[in-house]
Amino acid sequence: MHTLVALDSLGPTQTAALLRPTERAALLQGVADGVAYLLPQELSVRVVTDMVTGSRHSPLPTRARVVDTVADISRVPEVLRHLDQVLAVGNYLAPGAAAYRWACATGARFTVVQHGLLAHQVPPLPAQSHLLAFTERDADWWRAGRTDVTTTTVGSQLLWEAARGVGTPEEPSRPGAGTGAGTGAGAGTGADGAATTFDPGVFLGQLHGAELARRDAARAALTYCRATGAVYRPHPAETDKLSRMTHAVWQRQGLTIGSSATPLARTTGPVAAVFSTGVLEAAAAGRPAWVTHPAPPAWLLEFWDRYGMTRWQPGTDPTPTLALPEPTTEPATAIAAHLFPGAAPHTERDSGSSSHHPGPNTLRPRGGQP
Repeated sequence: MHTLVALDSLGPTQTAALLRPTERAALLQGVADGVAYLLPQELSVRVVTDMVTGSRHSPLPTRARVVDTVADISRVPEVLRHLDQVLAVGNYLAPGAAAYRWACATGARFTVVQHGLLAHQVPPLPAQSHLLAFTERDADWWRAGRTDVTTTTVGSQLLWEAARGVGTPEEPSRPGAGTGAGTGAGAGTGADGAATTFDPGVFLGQLHGAELARRDAARAALTYCRATGAVYRPHPAETDKLSRMTHAVWQRQGLTIGSSATPLARTTGPVAAVFSTGVLEAAAAGRPAWVTHPAPPAWLLEFWDRYGMTRWQPGTDPTPTLALPEPTTEPATAIAAHLFPGAAPHTERDSGSSSHHPGPNTLRPRGGQP
């Protein structure tokens, strides 16, 4: 195997950052058979089972090679003895840590793909790594002046897909389809006396996060939802007892609590949060989006500025957040071309189909090439 893709999860951000590029790379000659995948043990068992049973729900490519999760990562698996490169989102969780150790042992290049927005708590980049970043500002910020790390700006596959409605159903769910009673802010009357519906949108919860005090995140959500009638959509990680108690109290106070299982693309109306990636997803999709916090700390103000996020405050009508500028090439295609610069697209004779692989990407190297 010449390439190892290390996934910490199969959530939407890592699917976009790591799996989409390997799907594009599968269109290149001699690539697909040399790519292996490393996942957390609990995911590895499920994915392998899906592949063996032929499940259509398997997120990995057909006939993908999954590297066995091992307790002793000091020994490089035999199948990776000739490893050339690793693709990961970092080395701070078990799969990435193991992959980084094996990369160091074999001399393989370790490439980090940015998969989300960068807050000040993000772990530093691994030594001697190469970063594929959303923006030049993110690249400079995460690199932090280091000379052992190089970067290339490729954009965000997640935002690229959001702008094109990838995965968006034809009939989105209404934002108020939650588990609690609404505030009634969604109803109104038009100038001609006919009934109209104002869509209050959603607030993306982040009570689980360690980046901010829970009381501040709760205050931001409560203030916004009360002022606008928005539905509070809990983060999928808001399953702890305190979060569930908070949701119950808010329901009794008249707020609507949506389902964390509902994808953002299935909601409608404006989107607000404290610092969620969903704000930029909404902006990319052409929806009004804002951020809010009662007393933002300095790091959060810098974060909002770096991503061009517009702040909402009670009694204001701010300009919606603008979508980040798009790269000229789809990020997944650019990443695939970066990983396999000499590989040619399959021809119709090679693949048995007329699939077309986009032409060369227009990457902008920064800091040299690893």
